[in-house]
Amino acid sequence: MIFPDEGTNRVKRLCFPRFLIWFFVFALAGSLGLAGYWFHRYQGMTGNAPIYQADENLNNRHQAQIAAFAQRLEELNGQVGRLKGFNERLRLMANLEKPSQKDDIFGVGGREGTTSGPGVRLASTSAERRLQVLQRDLDRLSAESETERQLQRHLAKFLQDRRSILASTPSLWPVRGWVTSGFGTRISPFGKGKKFHSGVDISTRRGTPIIAPAGGVVTFAGWEGGFGRMLAINHGQGIVTRYAHVQKFKVKLGQKVERGQTIALVGNTGRSTGPHLHYEVLLSGVPTNPMYYILD
Repeated sequence: MIFPDEGTNRVKRLCFPRFLIWFFVFALAGSLGLAGYWFHRYQGMTGNAPIYQADENLNNRHQAQIAAFAQRLEELNGQVGRLKGFNERLRLMANLEKPSQKDDIFGVGGREGTTSGPGVRLASTSAERRLQVLQRDLDRLSAESETERQLQRHLAKFLQDRRSILASTPSLWPVRGWVTSGFGTRISPFGKGKKFHSGVDISTRRGTPIIAPAGGVVTFAGWEGGFGRMLAINHGQGIVTRYAHVQKFKVKLGQKVERGQTIALVGNTGRSTGPHLHYEVLLSGVPTNPMYYILD
């Protein structure tokens, strides 16, 4: 009922249905309850704000670590690629066959894309998925680097063997001068028809130093008939060099010599028409053309 101001005697009367009154009562109760719930949530969020901030900071650090890991992995990928290219060039230089695919130490296969099934846990976040991809890349790089390390060990052994052969190869001129007589059949300078010449004659001034064309051990230093004073060096690998008509020895029997070391002086001893060096290379006791070995 609505009572008017003084001066009027008219009273207004409003009537509401009962269900509308109950609606307003329940609406008010629901509003108060919802307000209380959100107030409680707000209080909880305010109290947990430091925890949320710490979690966010930790997540940021994890993201930064993942990014740094990915960058480092990319650098490793580039290094492995350069290593593979370097090994490939070495393999070509050494004339080695390329390893077949069946010789790889790791296998590939399986289904592309996401895999699920018993015992497989799928990544629930993008960070976990990215970590899984990085882990796969790391496993692949580890396998590839192991393959390249094995190839390098193979190349190192191969080159070491070749180094031993090269070290024992008489690849230098023992003396500089004029080749007056080559290897093979020639007309004898002493007028007795054609003879087999087992080395090369290098004419030069008397007293010119003779150097060792490769490292080895002196196995003979003395007089040898028509060769006069002769020196012999065993270089290993079945290779022996001999130097005849020398004037003076600079090394002695049993001495180890290095490539380029002075071993004797050019002379005119024995059966000779003038100062020169008779130089021989024997492979397993068989005379071979010294010119095949000289590289300089």
